[in-house]
Amino acid sequence: MSSMKIYIGTLFLSFILSVPNFAQIQLNGALDFELSGGGEDSRFISNGISKKFQNYNFSVTQLNAFLFAPITDQIFFESRIQLDTWGSGKLNPPRISLATLTWDNPDNPYVIRVGRFISPFGFYTKRQLSTDRVFVQHPLAYSYFTNISDIRGFWPEAGNNTNAEYEEGDVGLPTLYFAGYTNGIGASWEIKKDKMFLDAAITNGTPMTIRDRSTLPNLALTSRLFYRTSIFWEQGFSLSFGNFMQADPLNNSVRTDESFQKYYQLLLGTDTKIAFTYFEIIGEVIYSKWKTTGFISNQFDESCGGKLCDYDLSNISGNIDFKYELPGVTGSYIALRAEHLVFLDANDPVTNNSFNWDEDISRLTAVFGYKLAPNILMKASFSDQRDFDLSEYALRIQLSSFF
Repeated sequence: MSSMKIYIGTLFLSFILSVPNFAQIQLNGALDFELSGGGEDSRFISNGISKKFQNYNFSVTQLNAFLFAPITDQIFFESRIQLDTWGSGKLNPPRISLATLTWDNPDNPYVIRVGRFISPFGFYTKRQLSTDRVFVQHPLAYSYFTNISDIRGFWPEAGNNTNAEYEEGDVGLPTLYFAGYTNGIGASWEIKKDKMFLDAAITNGTPMTIRDRSTLPNLALTSRLFYRTSIFWEQGFSLSFGNFMQADPLNNSVRTDESFQKYYQLLLGTDTKIAFTYFEIIGEVIYSKWKTTGFISNQFDESCGGKLCDYDLSNISGNIDFKYELPGVTGSYIALRAEHLVFLDANDPVTNNSFNWDEDISRLTAVFGYKLAPNILMKASFSDQRDFDLSEYALRIQLSSFF
C-alpha cells in the first residue's frame, strides 16, 4: 500500500475517533484459510489459481478488518482493510477496499453513500465475504480475463504468455471487476416496501474498472433494480454505461490526437433467485459491449485512414447454480454450477470481415459446504473448464470465519 493511502486511511480513522459517538464503533474481522491446487495450465486470470502455486499448498488467502462508526443518528462510516492472495498467490500488501460515508434516515425510503463502495451491478458483487457465498470462486463474467485492456483496448495478446500473471503486468480485464468495488456517489431507493429496490451510482468507471483511482476523467452510470415477487422468487435487472480506458505512458502518443473518452462499455444483466424447501436455484445472464481502440502487432492500430481504428466487441456470459441443503446433516449443502462465456464475432474495421476476438469457455463446478459453527464455514470445491482434460482444474478446500 502506498504511503498516501496509509495517510488518507489514518486521517479517516482519526476523524471517526474524534466524533462524540466513538464508543459505539464496531470492529469485526474475517479470515480465510485454503488448501488449493490446480492443473498444469492454471493461472489466476483463467481459473483463479496462480501458476506459481499450482501444486497443492496451504495458506491464509484473505484477512479482513471491518470498521463501522456512527457519526450521527443518520450518518455512519464503513471501512474494510483487506489482505489477500489475489493474483500473486501470496499475501499482498494491505489496502483499503471499502471507505464509505452513508446517510440513512429511517423516515425516508432512500439512502445516499459516497466514497468507495460495492458496485450495484449484478448478483454476486453483494456476496463479498466467503461466508456469504455458496461457491469459492465468482462466475466467469467476474473472474475470467478477456482480451480487453484498459490501456491498450482490444489486445489479442492479452494473457497469451503462459507465464503471465495478474500482478506482473497487463493481462487484460474480466468483464466485471472480481472484487466488486467502485468509487463515486450512489443511492438506494426502496420503491415498494420489502418488495422493490433500486440501487444506482455515478462512478469513475464501469464495473470492469480495477483501478481505485482513474487516470482519465471517466464517468459511468450503473444501476440495479431488484424485485421480490414472492417469498420464493427474486429478480434483478442491471445496467451500466460509461468509460473504462485509462491514461498510461504506453498510449500517451495516440491520446494527443484522439480522446479515449469516446470509448465505452455497455453492460446489461438479469439475475434470478428461486428458493423453496431445501433447494435454491440462482441464474445470471450478462451482455457486455465495448467500443474500443485496438493494439495489434505491438502497436496501436492506425490503419483507418491514419486514425485509430475503432473495434466493436461483445460477449455474453451465463451461469446457473443449483444448491441442495442436506436435511439429515444440519448446516450442510451440495451445489453445482454450470456456466459459459461466449465471445460474439466482431467485424474488422478495415476489411469488415468477421473474426473471433477471444476464445469461448465453459466451466463446471461442484462444491460441498458445511457450517461448523454459526460464523465458520468449510467448503470443498472442484472445477474444470475449457477442454475438461484436467489441465485447468482447480481444487480448493476453504475454511472461512467471520468474527
